[in-house]
Formats: sequence, C-alpha cells, structure tokens
Amino acid sequence: MNKRLELLALGIVLALSRVALSQPILLTFEDISGMSNSPGATVPAPSRLSDFYLAQHGIRFFSGSPFVAVVVHGASTPSGVNILGGTTPGGQLTYQNSNPVEAAFFDPSGSVPYVVSTVSVRGDLTCIAGTKTLEAFSLAGVMLGSDTQLDCNLDPLAVSAPGIHRIRMYSSSATVGFDDLRFDTPVPAPGTCPGDLNGDGFVDDADFVIFVVAYNILDCADPSMPAGCPADLNGDMLVDDADFVVFVAAYNELVCP
Repeated sequence: MNKRLELLALGIVLALSRVALSQPILLTFEDISGMSNSPGATVPAPSRLSDFYLAQHGIRFFSGSPFVAVVVHGASTPSGVNILGGTTPGGQLTYQNSNPVEAAFFDPSGSVPYVVSTVSVRGDLTCIAGTKTLEAFSLAGVMLGSDTQLDCNLDPLAVSAPGIHRIRMYSSSATVGFDDLRFDTPVPAPGTCPGDLNGDGFVDDADFVIFVVAYNILDCADPSMPAGCPADLNGDMLVDDADFVVFVAAYNELVCP
C-alpha cells in the first residue's frame, strides 16, 4: 500500500472512531443482571433484554426470541463485564449468526417507529479467526449500510446513514458477543408512511403483496421474513391482525402524506 492510501485508510478509521465516540447515547448493559456464558442454556428472566431501555432511550432488542441475552463475559469485555448474545426461538443463549442480536428504534411507548442516523457497537475483546458485522436498515427494510471487520480488530463497528430504524449484529465464528452500543437520539422518521413497504410513496396493491407474504410468515424472527420485517407496523415482532388494521387504514389513504 502506498503512502497516500495508508493515510486515506487511517483517515477513514479515525473518522469512524470520532463518529462512534460522539454519539450521545451509550449502552453498556451493566444495569442488567447477566447470565453465565453457557450457549444452549435457557436465558433466565432477569437476563432477558427487550424493552428495558425503551422508555428512556427508544430502543427495543430482539433475536430468535423477543429478547436478547445479557451475558457475563468477564475481563475480555469492552466495558464492565456484560455483553449481548442472541437467543433461539426457544429462548436459549446462542451466538450463531442465524439468530443475530437485533434492535429497533421507537417512541417511548414502543408503538411509533423512530430512526437514528449513526450507530456503533463493539465486539468482545477475545481475538479469534473470523469476522463481525453490523448492519442497518430503513423502516422499509432496505439495508442502508454495513460494517464488517476482522474479529481481532478492536475498533467499533459503525454505520452512518439517515433513517436507520433497525440494526443487526453477528459474527462469522458464532462466538462473538457485543457491547458498548452507541447511537444518536431516536427521532420520528421524516415523512413516515406506515404501509408503504416498497418505499414508492404509495400504499397500494404492490405493498399488499409484500404484506401478505410477511403475514403468512408471521414471526419477524423467522429466517424467511424479509430483512428488517417492514410489515411489522406496530413493532411487536409479529406480522398479524394488529398490523393489518394499520395497513388497511394506510391503504385506504393510498398516497403517503
């Protein structure tokens, strides 16, 4: 690599580091009782994280179950001792990338989708072969950006883009936990139009086709569900009759406000 490219790469790393450190909200998960680091074990109720930070910080967590696991990871943790792990549909701790750690942004009631513009997170400090990834999605489930790094890279994973509603984090090695989640204050999405699932400014038959597919799948944690689960219009991690009521109201309006 020549000197100019080296300086450019260094500039990118420094810029991402500044972005990560400038975000006003930092979650270290130390205020939740962590479980022992035993993949396959059922996550006890005190270690289940879903809406704990919703009222104060506007974020809801989920994985294969409607919660993620808070795990005591010890000294190889970016801050404190706790990290986040995923959960299986049966409620067991897992680090498999088929059940990633996910989160979405909402108003304090959890019923109105909100968005942020910058998110960062750190993997645990244990250096192993493989990669770790952070992905960010819009309200419509469109991927807005992603950051993948080698597991031994201790820099934060970071994505900056307008309109981030959902995030997803996982590793290729199926061993990495996550900590130090940073994001800017969630705000209402400009021009939010529930039911416009393809983002064309209308709620019409094309959106209905997308909704029906998701409705038949039901569970947002199902691997066959479209990325970001955009048809989950009330944010309860299911696409069901409650979402259909919201969709029908938007469908009758047709044109997004």
